[in-house]
This record gives sequence, structure tokens and C-alpha cells, in this order.
Amino acid sequence: MTTIQEDILEQIKRYDTIIIHRHQRPDPDAYGSQLGLREILRATFPEKKIYAVGKAIPGLAWIGEDGDFMDDVPDSAYKKALVIVCDTANDPRIDDQRWRNGLEIVKIDHHPNVEPYGDWQWVQDEKPATAVMIYEWYEALKEQGVVMNAKAARYLYIGIIGDTGRFLYGLDANLFRVVSELFKYDFDYQAIYHHTTTISENAAKFSGYVLQHLNIMPSGFAYVVLTRTLIHQFDLGDAGTSFIVPLPARVDRVKAWAIFEEQDEGNYRVRMRSRSVSINQIAQRFGGGGHPMASGAWAQDQAEIDQIIKTVDQALEKEEASQKVKEDNDA
Repeated sequence: MTTIQEDILEQIKRYDTIIIHRHQRPDPDAYGSQLGLREILRATFPEKKIYAVGKAIPGLAWIGEDGDFMDDVPDSAYKKALVIVCDTANDPRIDDQRWRNGLEIVKIDHHPNVEPYGDWQWVQDEKPATAVMIYEWYEALKEQGVVMNAKAARYLYIGIIGDTGRFLYGLDANLFRVVSELFKYDFDYQAIYHHTTTISENAAKFSGYVLQHLNIMPSGFAYVVLTRTLIHQFDLGDAGTSFIVPLPARVDRVKAWAIFEEQDEGNYRVRMRSRSVSINQIAQRFGGGGHPMASGAWAQDQAEIDQIIKTVDQALEKEEASQKVKEDNDA
């Protein structure tokens, strides 16, 4: 019996054109797994047409090297193409809806498989990043001719440090083994560290505002609501606001938190994180999803913001009560 990794390789061999997608509003793992896979396939199959598509986010443009970032692909390319979607749990989030026009679809992802799609699915939600899966795909098949190079290694490393918060969570021995293998290739990891740790002066001031206006509830849930008017006042340029998401974790009594960011349409994007109670099922109730400790959702108005706050607050209170009962029983 063949493995799913081998099945995916066989599908790739069958097609002359492979188009790789990832999710909207990409993070480093979305870019890293997508572009890392593209470079592996280009090195392995130089005769094939291998593309990566989706909107380029200015704040993460540094991930691309020498202008080699997203590819411009005509509609006609999909007519005889294999489409691979990386790091995307559900199909409405896939960037560039032309993915549906591919002849066959492969899903490679590390989020819970609550909304299966595609003809081939390789999902491992225990993995800390899809970039880890892409490396392991190469590793499992290198004896069959799959090739890794420094460019691919750089992209995969970016994906890994992105979804682990620069090795703060989702850690295990295998993760560090994969990173040690990637470090055998020649890429500038110090430059990557610089890009992922430095922010502009305005972004630093905005960080101060967020910490100063963080609402922390007795349960340990913290949140802040950011309006478009407020964000524009800080003139963040291409940086976006993703850099503020880890900030509440620096407060010792915060167990879970949410950043509510107003969008141009008037609704709110919600970035949710936790180091205590599972939040992905809560996110699913509000049009989102993700990992147990890192999810995203949407709030249409202040009433839904209040509902999310109440729901997470109650979940934390319930968890604390359960923990107290357990401690009393153990005493």
C-alpha cells in the first residue's frame, strides 16, 4: 500500500502544470509551505511548469527573494493543471478561487480537517506547521528523486518560525530535528530573524497603545478593539497589525486573548490566542477556525464582539472551576 506522500508524488508526475495555492491573508507558514513546495518541485521537475499564486502582502514581501514571489498565471493554465493547496483548512479561505478550475486538487494542511475538500487530502493537525510537513514529504521521497535546495530550505524555515512564534509553542523533538536538517543548506537565517523581530517606530508606539488599552478580565481573558480610524492614526504603512498579536501573552495573568480589528467593510477580524482553554471551536461559531490555541474568527458588530468576549470568558471560568474541583479531589 502506498502512502499519501507517495500518492501525491504520483499525481505530480502525471501533470505538466502544477499550481500551488494557500489561504487568504497569508502568514509566514502559508507563504513558507507554498513557496518551499514550489522550489522543491522546480528543482525536482525542471521540465514542468510550477507556479505559486495569491495576493502578495506588502508587509511580508521580504519573504520573496530577487522579486521571485507570486507568479502571474493565466486562466488557461488551469485547464490541464494539478492544484495543490497548502495550509488552508476550508475552501472559502483559499486565495484565488481559480483553484476550483484545476483537474485535480490536493490538500496539504496542519489544521483540523473539519471541512475536507479536494481529491487528495494529507492533513496532520498535530504538526506545528505545514512547512514541517513539506520538509517531511521531501524527506520521505528523496530516495525517489525529490530534491531539496537552499531556496526551498529558507522558505520552509520561515514557515516554521512563523507558526511556532520563533520556537515558543508547538515544539517537539522532531521539529528541532527538521530545523537542524534545514540548517545544512546555505541561507541567511540571521536576516530572517531581523525581519521577524524588528518593527518601525510607529509600530512600536502602536504596540504601547495596545498594551496600555488591553482589557483584562478576572478570568484571565484579555482583549482590545481597534478601529480603522485608530489604526490609520499610527500610519503603519505596509507593516499591518499582525505584530501585535503576541503582545498580550507578555502579561503574566493573561490566559487567552483576542484582537478585534475593524475592517473597511465595518466588520471585525478577530485574532484569538490561548495558553489555557481550547478556542478553535469557539472561533468556528463565529465564521472562523484554526488550532486549539491559535484561531481566527469574524464579528459583524459590537454585539458579536460582546458574544465572543462572553464565550471565552465563560470557558476560562469553567476551566478554572474544573481545575479547582480536581485539586480538591486530589487533596
